[in-house]
Amino acid sequence: MRRIGIIGGMSYESILHYYGRINRQVNERVGGLASADLVLRSVNFEEYHELMEKGDWVTIGRLLRAAARSLFLENQCNYVAIATNTMHKVAEYITEPYMWMQHTGARAIRVEIPLVHIGDCIAEKCKKEGIQRVALIGTRFTMTDGFMKKRLRDNGLEVIDTFKKSEIDEIDRIIFDELCHGIVKPESETRLLNIAVNADDRDMDNGGTGIDGFILGCTELEMLFSGGPYYFIKPRHKHHYKFINSTQAHIDKIVELCLEDTE
Repeated sequence: MRRIGIIGGMSYESILHYYGRINRQVNERVGGLASADLVLRSVNFEEYHELMEKGDWVTIGRLLRAAARSLFLENQCNYVAIATNTMHKVAEYITEPYMWMQHTGARAIRVEIPLVHIGDCIAEKCKKEGIQRVALIGTRFTMTDGFMKKRLRDNGLEVIDTFKKSEIDEIDRIIFDELCHGIVKPESETRLLNIAVNADDRDMDNGGTGIDGFILGCTELEMLFSGGPYYFIKPRHKHHYKFINSTQAHIDKIVELCLEDTE
Protein backbone atom coordinates (compact mmCIF):
# COMPACT_ATOMS: atom_id res chain seq x y z
CA MET A 1 0.00 0.00 0.00
CA ARG A 2 1.28 3.46 -0.92
CA ARG A 3 1.48 6.14 1.77
CA ILE A 4 -0.52 9.31 1.12
CA GLY A 5 0.26 12.63 2.77
CA ILE A 6 -2.69 15.01 3.06
CA ILE A 7 -2.56 18.70 3.94
CA GLY A 8 -5.92 19.50 5.51
CA GLY A 9 -7.76 21.73 7.93
CA MET A 10 -8.88 24.15 5.18
CA SER A 11 -11.49 23.77 6.55
CA TYR A 12 -11.67 21.10 9.23
CA GLU A 13 -15.15 20.17 7.97
CA SER A 14 -13.86 18.93 4.62
CA ILE A 15 -10.88 17.01 6.00
CA LEU A 16 -13.30 14.91 8.06
CA HIS A 17 -14.88 13.77 4.80
CA TYR A 18 -11.48 12.93 3.33
CA TYR A 19 -10.26 10.87 6.27
CA GLY A 20 -13.44 8.90 6.79
CA ARG A 21 -14.20 8.25 3.14
CA ILE A 22 -10.66 7.31 2.08
CA ASN A 23 -10.44 4.70 4.81
CA ARG A 24 -13.94 3.40 4.13
CA GLN A 25 -13.27 3.00 0.40
CA VAL A 26 -9.92 1.31 1.02
CA ASN A 27 -11.58 -1.15 3.37
CA GLU A 28 -14.39 -1.85 0.90
CA ARG A 29 -11.87 -2.67 -1.83
CA VAL A 30 -9.33 -4.63 0.24
CA GLY A 31 -11.52 -6.12 2.95
CA GLY A 32 -10.67 -7.40 6.41
CA LEU A 33 -9.43 -4.67 8.73
CA ALA A 34 -7.63 -2.76 6.00
CA SER A 35 -7.35 1.02 6.24
CA ALA A 36 -5.32 3.60 4.35
CA ASP A 37 -1.69 4.43 5.09
CA LEU A 38 -2.16 8.16 5.68
CA VAL A 39 -0.18 11.01 7.18
CA LEU A 40 -2.34 14.05 7.89
CA ARG A 41 -0.89 17.54 8.32
CA SER A 42 -3.76 19.72 9.51
CA VAL A 43 -3.16 23.47 9.58
CA ASN A 44 -4.79 26.44 11.32
CA PHE A 45 -7.13 27.77 8.65
CA GLU A 46 -7.55 31.14 10.39
CA GLU A 47 -3.92 31.92 9.63
CA TYR A 48 -4.36 31.00 5.98
CA HIS A 49 -7.66 32.85 5.60
CA GLU A 50 -6.10 36.06 6.90
CA LEU A 51 -3.32 35.70 4.33
CA MET A 52 -5.91 35.05 1.60
CA GLU A 53 -7.76 38.24 2.44
CA LYS A 54 -4.48 40.18 2.32
CA GLY A 55 -3.64 38.64 -1.04
CA ASP A 56 -0.41 37.20 0.37
CA TRP A 57 -0.32 34.03 -1.72
CA VAL A 58 3.47 33.95 -1.64
CA THR A 59 3.45 33.25 2.09
CA ILE A 60 0.69 30.68 1.65
CA GLY A 61 2.71 28.97 -1.07
CA ARG A 62 5.80 28.83 1.12
CA LEU A 63 3.84 27.43 4.07
CA LEU A 64 2.22 24.71 1.96
CA ARG A 65 5.55 23.92 0.28
CA ALA A 66 7.15 23.34 3.69
CA ALA A 67 4.26 21.10 4.74
CA ALA A 68 4.41 19.09 1.52
CA ARG A 69 8.17 18.61 1.72
CA SER A 70 7.85 17.42 5.31
CA LEU A 71 5.24 14.85 4.26
CA PHE A 72 7.27 13.66 1.28
CA LEU A 73 10.77 13.60 2.78
CA GLU A 74 10.38 13.18 6.54
CA ASN A 75 7.24 11.04 6.52
CA GLN A 76 8.16 9.19 3.31
CA CYS A 77 4.79 9.70 1.63
CA ASN A 78 4.54 8.46 -1.94
CA TYR A 79 2.00 11.13 -2.89
CA VAL A 80 0.84 14.44 -1.44
CA ALA A 81 -2.66 15.93 -1.70
CA ILE A 82 -4.11 19.28 -0.63
CA ALA A 83 -7.63 18.72 0.69
CA THR A 84 -9.05 21.96 -0.71
CA ASN A 85 -9.62 23.53 -4.13
CA THR A 86 -8.62 27.12 -3.43
CA MET A 87 -5.10 26.34 -2.21
CA HIS A 88 -4.27 24.79 -5.56
CA LYS A 89 -3.72 28.39 -6.63
CA VAL A 90 -0.18 27.88 -5.26
CA ALA A 91 0.27 24.30 -6.46
CA GLU A 92 3.44 25.26 -8.36
CA TYR A 93 5.16 26.01 -5.06
CA ILE A 94 4.81 22.32 -4.26
CA THR A 95 5.47 20.75 -7.64
CA GLU A 96 8.47 22.89 -8.62
CA PRO A 97 11.59 20.63 -8.58
CA TYR A 98 14.31 21.51 -6.08
CA MET A 99 17.66 20.20 -4.88
CA TRP A 100 17.78 18.44 -1.50
CA MET A 101 20.86 17.51 0.48
CA GLN A 102 20.52 14.32 2.45
CA HIS A 103 21.51 14.39 6.11
CA THR A 104 24.27 11.88 5.42
CA GLY A 105 26.21 14.55 3.57
CA ALA A 106 25.83 12.79 0.25
CA ARG A 107 25.43 14.81 -2.93
CA ALA A 108 22.27 16.79 -3.46
CA ILE A 109 19.44 15.05 -5.28
CA ARG A 110 16.69 16.52 -7.46
CA VAL A 111 13.29 16.20 -5.80
CA GLU A 112 9.87 16.46 -7.44
CA ILE A 113 6.89 16.05 -5.12
CA PRO A 114 4.05 14.06 -6.78
CA LEU A 115 0.98 16.20 -6.08
CA VAL A 116 -2.47 14.68 -6.60
CA HIS A 117 -3.94 17.82 -8.20
CA ILE A 118 -7.66 18.11 -7.59
CA GLY A 119 -8.17 19.81 -10.97
CA ASP A 120 -6.85 16.74 -12.79
CA CYS A 121 -9.15 14.51 -10.73
CA ILE A 122 -12.17 16.67 -11.56
CA ALA A 123 -11.35 16.60 -15.27
CA GLU A 124 -10.92 12.82 -15.22
CA LYS A 125 -14.31 12.45 -13.54
CA CYS A 126 -15.97 14.75 -16.08
CA LYS A 127 -14.56 12.77 -19.00
CA LYS A 128 -15.79 9.50 -17.50
CA GLU A 129 -19.27 11.05 -17.19
CA GLY A 130 -19.18 12.36 -20.77
CA ILE A 131 -19.21 15.97 -19.57
CA GLN A 132 -17.44 18.55 -21.75
CA ARG A 133 -18.87 22.03 -21.09
CA VAL A 134 -18.51 22.90 -17.40
CA ALA A 135 -18.94 25.83 -15.02
CA LEU A 136 -16.90 26.19 -11.84
CA ILE A 137 -18.52 26.98 -8.48
CA GLY A 138 -16.32 27.66 -5.45
CA THR A 139 -14.84 30.37 -3.28
CA ARG A 140 -14.44 33.88 -4.66
CA PHE A 141 -10.74 33.14 -5.12
CA THR A 142 -11.40 29.98 -7.13
CA MET A 143 -14.12 31.52 -9.29
CA THR A 144 -12.40 34.82 -10.12
CA ASP A 145 -8.81 33.64 -10.48
CA GLY A 146 -7.82 31.62 -13.53
CA PHE A 147 -5.73 28.89 -11.88
CA MET A 148 -8.42 26.18 -11.73
CA LYS A 149 -10.11 27.14 -15.00
CA LYS A 150 -6.75 26.92 -16.76
CA ARG A 151 -6.09 23.48 -15.26
CA LEU A 152 -9.47 22.24 -16.43
CA ARG A 153 -8.94 23.68 -19.91
CA ASP A 154 -5.47 22.12 -20.05
CA ASN A 155 -7.26 18.82 -19.43
CA GLY A 156 -9.47 19.39 -22.47
CA LEU A 157 -12.65 20.74 -20.84
CA GLU A 158 -14.55 23.79 -22.06
CA VAL A 159 -15.08 26.12 -19.09
CA ILE A 160 -18.08 28.46 -19.30
CA ASP A 161 -18.17 31.55 -17.06
CA THR A 162 -21.50 33.39 -16.93
CA PHE A 163 -21.74 34.11 -13.20
CA LYS A 164 -22.50 37.59 -11.87
CA LYS A 165 -20.35 39.19 -9.16
CA SER A 166 -23.30 39.15 -6.75
CA GLU A 167 -23.69 35.40 -7.29
CA ILE A 168 -19.99 34.77 -6.68
CA ASP A 169 -20.15 36.82 -3.47
CA GLU A 170 -23.16 34.86 -2.27
CA ILE A 171 -21.48 31.50 -2.90
CA ASP A 172 -18.38 32.73 -1.07
CA ARG A 173 -20.52 33.82 1.88
CA ILE A 174 -22.26 30.45 2.08
CA ILE A 175 -18.91 28.65 2.09
CA PHE A 176 -17.08 30.75 4.71
CA ASP A 177 -19.95 31.88 6.94
CA GLU A 178 -21.90 28.62 6.94
CA LEU A 179 -20.30 25.47 5.57
CA CYS A 180 -16.83 26.02 7.09
CA HIS A 181 -18.63 26.15 10.46
CA GLY A 182 -20.63 23.00 9.77
CA ILE A 183 -23.86 24.96 9.16
CA VAL A 184 -26.00 23.49 6.38
CA LYS A 185 -29.14 25.44 5.43
CA PRO A 186 -31.75 24.21 2.93
CA GLU A 187 -32.23 27.78 1.72
CA SER A 188 -28.54 27.95 0.79
CA GLU A 189 -28.94 24.84 -1.35
CA THR A 190 -31.88 26.55 -3.07
CA ARG A 191 -29.83 29.70 -3.66
CA LEU A 192 -27.00 27.69 -5.18
CA LEU A 193 -29.39 25.81 -7.47
CA ASN A 194 -30.95 29.08 -8.61
CA ILE A 195 -27.51 30.52 -9.34
CA ALA A 196 -26.69 27.45 -11.45
CA VAL A 197 -30.00 27.69 -13.32
CA ASN A 198 -29.44 31.38 -14.08
CA ALA A 199 -25.87 30.78 -15.26
CA ASP A 200 -27.08 28.05 -17.60
CA ASP A 201 -29.87 30.33 -18.87
CA ARG A 202 -27.33 33.03 -19.74
CA ASP A 203 -25.19 30.58 -21.65
CA MET A 204 -28.16 29.31 -23.66
CA ASP A 205 -29.50 32.82 -24.27
CA ASN A 206 -26.07 33.89 -25.56
CA GLY A 207 -26.04 31.12 -28.14
CA GLY A 208 -24.35 28.41 -26.10
CA THR A 209 -25.41 24.79 -26.09
CA GLY A 210 -25.88 24.68 -22.33
CA ILE A 211 -23.65 23.75 -19.42
CA ASP A 212 -23.23 19.98 -19.07
CA GLY A 213 -21.83 20.00 -15.54
CA PHE A 214 -21.39 22.36 -12.61
CA ILE A 215 -18.23 21.58 -10.69
CA LEU A 216 -18.60 21.88 -6.94
CA GLY A 217 -15.10 23.35 -6.79
CA CYS A 218 -14.95 23.76 -3.03
CA THR A 219 -14.57 20.74 -0.77
CA GLU A 220 -17.34 21.97 1.57
CA LEU A 221 -19.99 22.49 -1.12
CA GLU A 222 -20.92 18.81 -1.23
CA MET A 223 -22.42 19.29 2.25
CA LEU A 224 -25.39 21.05 0.63
CA PHE A 225 -26.10 18.00 -1.54
CA SER A 226 -25.44 15.17 0.88
CA GLY A 227 -28.75 13.56 -0.04
CA GLY A 228 -28.05 13.61 -3.79
CA PRO A 229 -28.76 12.93 -6.58
CA TYR A 230 -26.69 15.35 -8.61
CA TYR A 231 -28.75 15.45 -11.80
CA PHE A 232 -31.08 18.37 -12.49
CA ILE A 233 -33.45 18.92 -15.41
CA LYS A 234 -33.95 22.36 -16.98
CA PRO A 235 -37.60 22.55 -18.13
CA ARG A 236 -37.10 25.84 -20.01
CA HIS A 237 -34.57 24.46 -22.47
CA LYS A 238 -35.21 20.74 -21.94
CA HIS A 239 -31.56 20.55 -20.98
CA HIS A 240 -30.06 18.57 -18.10
CA TYR A 241 -26.80 18.99 -16.25
CA LYS A 242 -24.96 17.37 -13.42
CA PHE A 243 -23.12 18.61 -10.34
CA ILE A 244 -19.59 17.18 -10.17
CA ASN A 245 -18.32 16.67 -6.63
CA SER A 246 -14.64 17.72 -6.53
CA THR A 247 -14.19 16.21 -3.06
CA GLN A 248 -15.29 12.76 -4.17
CA ALA A 249 -13.31 12.95 -7.41
CA HIS A 250 -10.19 13.75 -5.39
CA ILE A 251 -10.86 11.02 -2.85
CA ASP A 252 -11.43 8.40 -5.57
CA LYS A 253 -8.04 9.18 -7.11
CA ILE A 254 -6.28 9.16 -3.74
CA VAL A 255 -7.72 5.72 -2.99
CA GLU A 256 -6.64 4.47 -6.43
CA LEU A 257 -3.06 5.66 -5.84
CA CYS A 258 -3.03 4.32 -2.30
CA LEU A 259 -3.85 0.84 -3.62
CA GLU A 260 -1.89 0.90 -6.88
CA ASP A 261 0.57 -1.81 -5.70
CA THR A 262 -1.94 -3.71 -3.53
CA GLU A 263 -4.78 -4.91 -5.76
